[in-house]
Amino acid sequence: MEKTHRAPILMTLLAMLLLAGCHARVTGLSMGTTYAIEADCPDGIPKERVEHVLARVNRLMSTYEPESEISRFNRLPVGVSFAVSPETVDVVAAARRVAEQTGGAFDPTVAPLVALWGFGADAAERPPTEVERRAAAETVDFRRVEHGHAPPSLRKLAPVMLDLSAIAKGYAVDRLAKVLDESGCVAYLVELGGEIRAKGSARGGGAWRIGVDAPAARGFASTIALRRGGLATSGDYRQYRELDGERLSHVIDPRTGRPIRHDVASVTVVAYQAMFADAYATALLVMGEDEGRRFAEDNGLAALFILRRGEGFEIVPSAAMRDYLR
Repeated sequence: MEKTHRAPILMTLLAMLLLAGCHARVTGLSMGTTYAIEADCPDGIPKERVEHVLARVNRLMSTYEPESEISRFNRLPVGVSFAVSPETVDVVAAARRVAEQTGGAFDPTVAPLVALWGFGADAAERPPTEVERRAAAETVDFRRVEHGHAPPSLRKLAPVMLDLSAIAKGYAVDRLAKVLDESGCVAYLVELGGEIRAKGSARGGGAWRIGVDAPAARGFASTIALRRGGLATSGDYRQYRELDGERLSHVIDPRTGRPIRHDVASVTVVAYQAMFADAYATALLVMGEDEGRRFAEDNGLAALFILRRGEGFEIVPSAAMRDYLR
């Protein structure tokens, strides 16, 4: 018997306890998830601009929207230059950068494998055969997408499909932060589906305190203090399938074409931009404990690994993350 589980996403913001001291708060639904903004702004939070940004990013980059730029690009044949928005090119370029740095542990063309294992917009109903897995793996390679900035465009160099879901929410959070900066907000905490961007101080003058979920349990495993920058968590416990008693993660290693199987339950990354925190968190989760921790240390990434240890968990921060822990 096969079952699909989508574990509930817990609210990860301890700062929500500080509502009484915030100038304004808005919440809503977008990009298939929820968002919440706490901000101290001279004229309040510009909710119309917030919703416009979220709707635009979704319209450009969602694989669930048949007429989004990414969906239309995916339907094009090889070799056709496709005009896109500057925003889409910026995100594709950032995804390419992380893909190159991580040796393909992060790959924005992994969509065929994700679907084949039963996840995403075109989820298959059964796990793939080995022949199907190998065939799909042959179509996954971030180097097959060429991007240009002047004019903004994308072109396939070989059959490939783009999926920006592991970076687009972080990008949307960064765009919302820009809107708040332009509105004169002196402090804010933006959260969209677990991706976060912070600036300034919370109530009482301290940093925003953000709780990192404890996998498979209520409450928080750790708390991160953030005054500026982005934060994202990638975990294998929120969405998975079970097949004949075996748990299949929704996180697919693009290098092997298979769901990850290791002791890392989640990785939280702090970076200046939420977009990069989003992508690096996914990459480190794919890498696993040894490779992921080594990459984080070698590249000065602030990363928090939650590792399965028997019936419990171990929390392991990188050197750069220790400054954020409370």
